[in-house]
Amino acid sequence: MKTASIQNELATLSTVLLSNLDEVVFFSKLSGFVQDVMNEYKVLGFEVLSDGCTRLVSENGQALSNAKLLNKGQGLSGYVARMKRAYYSNSVKRDPIASTGLRDDAVEAELCMPIMVEGSVIGTINVQSLKKDRNFGESEIVILNDILAQLQSPIRNMHLYLMAKNLNRELMCKIEAKEKELSNRVEIQVTKGLEDNSQMIGLSKNFLEIVQTAKKVAAQDFPVLLEGNHGVGKKILARKIHTWSGRKGGVVVASCGAFNEMQLDREIFSSKGLMVQANGGTLIIDDIGSTSQYIQTKLLRALVAGEMIAVDTEEKIALNVRLIATSKVSLKDLVEAGSFKEELFYRLNTVALKIPSLKERHDDIKVMAEHFLNSGKAEKKVLTSGAIEKLTSYFWPGNAHELKNIMERTYILTDGQYIEASHLPEFAVEVKVEKVEAPVKYVEFTLFDLEKKHIIDTLDHLGGNKTRAAKALGITVKTLYNKLHSYGLIEAREQ
Repeated sequence: MKTASIQNELATLSTVLLSNLDEVVFFSKLSGFVQDVMNEYKVLGFEVLSDGCTRLVSENGQALSNAKLLNKGQGLSGYVARMKRAYYSNSVKRDPIASTGLRDDAVEAELCMPIMVEGSVIGTINVQSLKKDRNFGESEIVILNDILAQLQSPIRNMHLYLMAKNLNRELMCKIEAKEKELSNRVEIQVTKGLEDNSQMIGLSKNFLEIVQTAKKVAAQDFPVLLEGNHGVGKKILARKIHTWSGRKGGVVVASCGAFNEMQLDREIFSSKGLMVQANGGTLIIDDIGSTSQYIQTKLLRALVAGEMIAVDTEEKIALNVRLIATSKVSLKDLVEAGSFKEELFYRLNTVALKIPSLKERHDDIKVMAEHFLNSGKAEKKVLTSGAIEKLTSYFWPGNAHELKNIMERTYILTDGQYIEASHLPEFAVEVKVEKVEAPVKYVEFTLFDLEKKHIIDTLDHLGGNKTRAAKALGITVKTLYNKLHSYGLIEAREQ
């Protein structure tokens, strides 16, 4: 295309782009124009998203119906978007920076040019060649720079449009998240008359799935096993299952960990014990894993035969009791260890629900903290973003019990309306075992390419400071400039 013709076509293109605020049209028209000028195999148009990812939207002037997405920093488009400068590779198959990307296997060389306005990269133009002797260089960069310089008005308009679109998208996401939070919030009230007036509150997916499953099985009379760590709300959910069940009798709790075998036997199986009190209703066997095999045998008889022998009167008593067992340890593990009766386990395991710990319910920490902070208080207090971040970064070994105690303590000790991160106690750091990384997949490239990648990575790490980079690499600044010139990244430095 001749120079005069290019200028006329550029003027027409600028008018078209200024009259149409659509990023797909923008990148399609621009890539088509560059294809006419460069006359290479393919010219791709990438949009750079607000999170740093890049999206392939056009090819040789044609919009792509299924836009392909690359992660932040991936491929030449991601690299150029991050570095904010042009990059070309005349051996893409051996270039570690160009090793990932969207290109056909036959492509030999590629030039990637950032589309920039006021220091922001809104997209890239990628020119791909099939010619083995094709050597992209500064002359091609100058051509594309001249084209983009004459399109600054439509590029600036597109930048403003994309900023507004991204802001609108972020606002809509926040609105949708808030609506979902309000619609999905579940507050499980405990059965009226019980001494524990706490609540289970949650909106996370795994919590809601447990609640919905519990609702479905509540109407059936078979036993339920609730497992989970200390403080996750097993007893509260057990009581709610009783409420949903519609059973006419009451609900009582047998705290197995509070009694020895003899005491627990009388507590549950006497003529006025908990089993009789729960007749027609529900008996919650809390911490069933701590019971002896003698107690387990008697519970199994009550389940199978629907009757018991009272320990004080030796009277046979017919039973209509629904059992809900809770355990903070895996009953299956106890069965394998020989400390829990296998037959009782399978009876209880008809429906088993594992309640997730608080660190597995990351989305619930904020809403639970706000509830515990202000529940029953006339004067409401507000958690700042810093306080919320500190709460959500902790691993909560004590689960909801620990969170509730901390929020109540913080309310009392904090003056003023706002709770800052500094008002919260210092939390212990969870010790994590480092995972052994999988071996890096071997990629074939020369020592020249390896040196090139290392120098570029060093410059990137040091913010482009060549003096510091040369010092870190153990070479002189002059040597560094010479190497960068040999890579085609800068002009030759005058001596």
